Amino acid sequence: MQYDNLPKALRENGKFCVWRFEERQGQDRPAKVPYQINGRKAQPNNERTFTNYITAVEVVNRYDGLGIGIFKGFSAIDIDHCINEDGTLSPLSKAIVDLFEDCYIEKSPSGRGLRILFKASVFKYDTAKYYINNINIGVEVYVYSATKKFVSVTGNVFRDGEIIEAADKLQLLLDRFMLRPVKKKSKSQNPAISYLSDEEVLSRTKAAKNREEFIKLWEGEIPEDKSHSEADLALCAHLAFWCGKDTTQMDRLFRQSGLYREKWDRVQSGTTYGQITLEKAAESVSETYSPIGRRSQIESDFEVSGCKPLEEMKPHRDPRYGWNDIGNSNLFADHYKAIARYVPERRQWFVYDGKAWRGDTGNLKVMNLCKKLANKLMVYALFIEEELLRKQYIEFISKWQTRRQREIILKDAQDVHPLSASAFDADIYLLNCQNGTLNLQTGVFREHRAEDFITKIAGVHYDPSAKCPRWERFIDEVMSGDREKAEFFQKSLGYALTGDTRHEAMFILFGATTRNGKGTSMETFLRICGDYGRTCRPETIGMKQNNSGSAPSEDVARLAGARFVNISEPDKRLTLSAALLKTLTGSDTVNARFLHENSFDFKPQFKIFTNTNYLPTVTDLTLLTSGRVKIIPFERHFDEFERDLGLKDEFFQQENLSGILNWALEGYAKLRRSGLDMPQSVKDATFAYHRENDKVGLFIEERLVEDGSCEERTSDIYYAYQSWCRENGYFPENARNFKTALANVGEIMRKRPRNGGEKTTVFIGYKLLRGTEFLE
Repeated sequence: MQYDNLPKALRENGKFCVWRFEERQGQDRPAKVPYQINGRKAQPNNERTFTNYITAVEVVNRYDGLGIGIFKGFSAIDIDHCINEDGTLSPLSKAIVDLFEDCYIEKSPSGRGLRILFKASVFKYDTAKYYINNINIGVEVYVYSATKKFVSVTGNVFRDGEIIEAADKLQLLLDRFMLRPVKKKSKSQNPAISYLSDEEVLSRTKAAKNREEFIKLWEGEIPEDKSHSEADLALCAHLAFWCGKDTTQMDRLFRQSGLYREKWDRVQSGTTYGQITLEKAAESVSETYSPIGRRSQIESDFEVSGCKPLEEMKPHRDPRYGWNDIGNSNLFADHYKAIARYVPERRQWFVYDGKAWRGDTGNLKVMNLCKKLANKLMVYALFIEEELLRKQYIEFISKWQTRRQREIILKDAQDVHPLSASAFDADIYLLNCQNGTLNLQTGVFREHRAEDFITKIAGVHYDPSAKCPRWERFIDEVMSGDREKAEFFQKSLGYALTGDTRHEAMFILFGATTRNGKGTSMETFLRICGDYGRTCRPETIGMKQNNSGSAPSEDVARLAGARFVNISEPDKRLTLSAALLKTLTGSDTVNARFLHENSFDFKPQFKIFTNTNYLPTVTDLTLLTSGRVKIIPFERHFDEFERDLGLKDEFFQQENLSGILNWALEGYAKLRRSGLDMPQSVKDATFAYHRENDKVGLFIEERLVEDGSCEERTSDIYYAYQSWCRENGYFPENARNFKTALANVGEIMRKRPRNGGEKTTVFIGYKLLRGTEFLE
């Protein structure tokens, strides 16, 4: 141990103990037991049993180690078994270490774990929301008032740093890694609703079967086996049943009882003793009085998560829900506003399914919701107190039971809360996973939320501790051991997880041979992306002879909201449409439409990845000079005996997909730190691709020779160029663009040719090879 390496602030201001390993019954591993310097056991929650650094170090040799107390704002994070045998960190621990930059970090006594030491002087730890010790990932947090443990220290520095205030970093760690599972609140069997006046409550309680118990409590008599507080709770439980858990009415009545005292209004835990007692009593009562019967059993079949309760809406009285078609449509739209919205551009409803918003083809989902609301309204009407009003409302809402009426309601509800298609998938840094939503910028992982308006869901569960060593070995193999190229590929796939298109790039995975890993990598990443991934026909990005702007652009429309687009093995005759690709890879707004639907605008969020054995042709070199195209060479060829026929199935296993996702997330972190600079292998491949597609340049190399004494009519050169393009299968540039390209090489002048004729444009200093000259 090297205790002198501990930060000066800790040595001077910290409180220390010594500790030794001791066996404890029922435990597999020996426990670290803290001791005072006098040999007595130290109490981790009692600062007086700890001492200063100098005194503790003098006796530490008699024990197994040194420890610090969690006092005076000193805090720590313990990460178990996170250092691999080769000295590298697990993805989880690396993410935490990166988060706590500038903090002092040391190795644990075993040498396989880490301790991060810092201060969180003013920090309220919500132990109900966050784990103290998340055993699932091996991370424990030590913060004053939240833990009653000490922390062993070694001085074996992993990364030097200071003891700094890091409460903000601690909060990010808690939100990202220490959230407890959200417990779904069980629905109360009866909502807080009272059908009786105060006088009626007292009349009925004093006539009930258990009236003797109630009367004694009401008059202030405390049973011998109960305390005053227990008697308060017992009386409130009686009131909760008859008041329908209406705590306002319960409070009003309790104040009239003999048990009422000054303590009732005493401030306690941010509220009052009385309010705490009322709420506890309401929670303890499973059934409440109803003039008709048990409402919960009837309603349970019609409940839909996320909708607004009818009891709050009061549709039989609220003028917004008038007893007519308009009122009905307002009621449906308001009730389901959080989970069902009409999108005019798509001419259909979208419904939230608990994880993502889905288009409702044929209105099947909203029709089912309308049926459920029709039944809920019938139950709701049964509990209207006024008999005449109840009968009239039941007669009115019974029309909801007919299909024709429901179709009218759905039609009229379309314009109540319409939602633009642009509202969907607007946050480009949220990644919707199978088990929750991950913020790619902050690293915070949380539950799915309808208000995020996400229409996509990835095909993978997020598990920050998952790894896939076979994938990492596979990447090393297909990249032929080129680490820089492998990292660039990792960055590009991490970039594809986001909706960010700032780098305005498309990626071509090129390998002239088969069996080189291109297809496997793309299919695996498509599986990870799930709805965020799309396959695309090569013709979509190719030049077209006839392009009607009025035709439905369904192949482009289906890319809205996608982040990863894969084009696999295009025909070797494919010629890229530079104009379209500049639009799709940039930040320009795209207009598209599905067949039989309205057109809509969207900003592309996707990155195009093409895996091919043949590089497509480019006629507009500005696509290449703009730096949009990145060629990633796949030069490794796997022989038949090297093929792993079960590799894809192995990658497609859920735990491996989670590990590959973490690999891509690490790539995105690298991208944010160092950008998307191309390694030399990618630069060389991209430059070679540029040169091969410079048709004018290739033509000049083949058919023109530099000769200062010569001049050629540009029309003759262009005619020869057109013939050359036909022979080589290229689309020729138009005459104007061709002349511009020539002007970049030599001088073009309008003059009378030396061999006679009218004035024309001539290319000076070059000779055109004619006939068989260029074959020599």
